[in-house]
Amino acid sequence: MKQFPFVPLLILLSLPLAIGCGSAGESTATAPIATPVSIDGSKFLLAEEPEDAVGVIEARESSEDGKSLALVGRIGGSTNPWIEGRAAFMLLDASMSVVAEGEDCEDGEICTGDCCATERLECTALVKLVDAEGKLVSVDSRELLGLKESDLIVVKGQAKKDESGNFVMLAKSIYIRR
Repeated sequence: MKQFPFVPLLILLSLPLAIGCGSAGESTATAPIATPVSIDGSKFLLAEEPEDAVGVIEARESSEDGKSLALVGRIGGSTNPWIEGRAAFMLLDASMSVVAEGEDCEDGEICTGDCCATERLECTALVKLVDAEGKLVSVDSRELLGLKESDLIVVKGQAKKDESGNFVMLAKSIYIRR
């Protein structure tokens, strides 16, 4: 009777499981995680205000997808205009202001409730601060640039529009009116 070598075969088959894909210490190079310390926010700040800036309402109506643009507005337009942990926020047309939900709205005011959702869409834009490669900066804009809600700013960058009416500003630089 022939004996089949089960033990050597078992060892041979379990070898890939024991070796795996490498140890935790042998990981391949990964991109470093951006922290407030590793990104200098001053490189995104403009020393002088751009002269050709248009408001959010006008930009939504007249700008073309992919075209360069300077956009002026106030940080706001929603209960929380910030995208946590990213250099992105909502920008409200400077001619508008936001009141609390349930309050009476005057001309040029919108509330944070669902009743004003359409009006808010028409006068707000999402601003994403992007790096030289066009990637969203992964540091909160409040930490990176010292921005605060209701700051009046001018952003320079590229307009992005889609068929659904979404309007996003891919900002390369920002001027803060102080």
